Amino acid sequence: MANRDLFHLEFQTKRESTLHRFLEYDARLANEHRVRIRTVVLYHASVTSAPDELDIGTALYRVENVFLSQLDGDQALNEVERHLRAGQWEPSDRIRLGLALNMRLESQEKTFERVRELIPQVPDETERDLVVSAILVLGDQGLTEEQRVQLRKELRKVSKLAEELYEEGRHEGLQEGIMKGRIEIAKNMLRKGVAIEDIADTTGLSKQEIEDLMRKQSH
Repeated sequence: MANRDLFHLEFQTKRESTLHRFLEYDARLANEHRVRIRTVVLYHASVTSAPDELDIGTALYRVENVFLSQLDGDQALNEVERHLRAGQWEPSDRIRLGLALNMRLESQEKTFERVRELIPQVPDETERDLVVSAILVLGDQGLTEEQRVQLRKELRKVSKLAEELYEEGRHEGLQEGIMKGRIEIAKNMLRKGVAIEDIADTTGLSKQEIEDLMRKQSH
């Protein structure tokens, strides 16, 4: 950011019940860069509430929640359309057009068609690519495969931004899922009295990680 702080943006399609995951990310960033961090969590319109504080005793962790359910996607597109007709294009229009499908809508299908009609009217090729990339990345779970194909056709050049972010997100999610699976297996094995060494061989977890799980289960 302009003041040298780091801006950490999260986009969520589901309610984050605990902020421990975000705290871990920010702790790593703070340790690596030694700067202040501003974390904003952007929630899809399907989410209307979420925690914004986490008290861990020695520190109070805060994030800023933005609920797109409070914004009218059709109204946002009306504003974009008005600007385009007047020959204007503002950075805020990029945000409106890129996020409209994640806001409160009357009909997702009708709004998607409006978005497709407005994209070619964006005056700058790079801006069009940025808008389409944002829609593809942020709307991945809410778009049908057919809609994703249609949006990719709107790209004037092969935009690596969407694909790189998409693949990175999928990889991170996959790795997180694998780790959760290993932890659940280890918990079950601990309950059955399996030796720590055997659990480590089976799950790939370290002995320290398994001992930590054992202590948590005993409380």
